[in-house]
Amino acid sequence: MSSLHDDLALAQHLADVAAAVTLPAFGRRLDVELKADLTVVTQVDAAAERAVRETLREHRPDDGVLGEEEGLDPGTSGRVWVLDPIDGTRMYAEGIPLWTTLIALREGTDLVLGVADAPASALRQHATRGGGAWEIDRRLAVSPVDRLADSFVLHASVEEFAALGETAALERLVTSARGSRGMADAWAHLMVARGSAEAIIEAAPCYEWDWAATSVILAEAGGRTSAVDEPAPYPGCRLLATNGRMDHELRAAYSHDPGVSLG
Repeated sequence: MSSLHDDLALAQHLADVAAAVTLPAFGRRLDVELKADLTVVTQVDAAAERAVRETLREHRPDDGVLGEEEGLDPGTSGRVWVLDPIDGTRMYAEGIPLWTTLIALREGTDLVLGVADAPASALRQHATRGGGAWEIDRRLAVSPVDRLADSFVLHASVEEFAALGETAALERLVTSARGSRGMADAWAHLMVARGSAEAIIEAAPCYEWDWAATSVILAEAGGRTSAVDEPAPYPGCRLLATNGRMDHELRAAYSHDPGVSLG
C-alpha cells in the first residue's frame, strides 16, 4: 500500500505528464466539439487523459480511474483517481491561460488528495487531507473577510446565468459585494483558496472531476465547497466555493430570501 506522500508525488508527476500533452498545443485557437451534455472538448483533452491513464496503469495498476473524457474504470483497490485533463476547455481553446489540469485521489468515499495545475500560468496548488494546502512552498489560507459587503465575488459568464433565467439573482449578488469579476472553472476556485477572492458561483452543471481536487485544496486552506442549493456537491450541481465565512449571507442575497440556510 502506497503512502499519501507517495501518492502526492505521483499526482505531481501526473500533472507533468498532462502538461507535456497540453502545453505544446496551447496558444492558438483550436476547434472544439460539443459532447452529449453540450460541453466542449478538444482532441487535446482526450490525449491528455489517455497519457495520465497510461501512467496510472504503470504505477497504480489496481487503482480505479474516473475521468471526464473516458468515464470510470473502477479498479480493485477501493481507490479511485479522479481526473479532468483540461478544466476550462473554452479558455484553453481560445488561447487564454486560465485553465487547469485537475487530479484527485478518492479512498472509499473520502477525497484525500488534490493537485490543480495551471501550466500555462506557472501556477500549481496541491493538498492532502490534514497536510495543508500549498502553492509551491507557500501555505495557502482563505481570506478572513466575513461580510458579503466586503467581499470580492467571482462568477460564471452572464450568458450562462441568462440561460437559467437568473440574471436578476446574479445582479443582486454582485451588487451586494464589494466587487466582482466574470471568472469561473477551477481557476476561480484556486483564487478563493489563495485568498484573492471570497467566493465563486458556477452556473453550469458540475461533476466529481470538477470539484474533487479543488475541494481538497480549498478545505485545507480553510474554505468550503458546496452546491448552490445544497450543503454538499452532487453530480450535476452548480458549485459554490467560498472562504466559508459568509455562505448564509451569500445564498440569501442570491435567492433574495434571508431565511435561506444551506450551510
